[in-house]
Amino acid sequence: MGLVNKIVVTNADEFDKTLQDTLKSNDIVFVQFISSIDKTTCSLWCRDCQVSEPIVNSVFENLPKDISYIECQIEREGYKGNPNHPYRTNPQIKLTAIPTLMCFTKDGPKPKTLVEEDLAKEDNVKQFVNEYL
Repeated sequence: MGLVNKIVVTNADEFDKTLQDTLKSNDIVFVQFISSIDKTTCSLWCRDCQVSEPIVNSVFENLPKDISYIECQIEREGYKGNPNHPYRTNPQIKLTAIPTLMCFTKDGPKPKTLVEEDLAKEDNVKQFVNEYL
């Protein structure tokens, strides 16, 4: 089993710096955009994220090599229905929905992403991750 370096960020400014710092010592970095934890229910506010999070974590934890993985937790307020959210307007991300799994290199994001129900299938996540390892 490889080592998973999971880094959690909670805002767009923190994400940009964390991604650049992580890419200094890694050829690839996986990034999952996911809902934050609702303080009332103590669970992720997005139902698709509730399904995908354990699947993505399991795939990463069972990889044969070391990886770095950034989990971007997004607050419902300011995101839901807001076309001007920083992750939606960032030209490298262009987030359309959560959860979304992306892969970044020093040259920028890879073209393929997994979005919403695609992340609910373990085989899809494995195939996506193995494509970039």
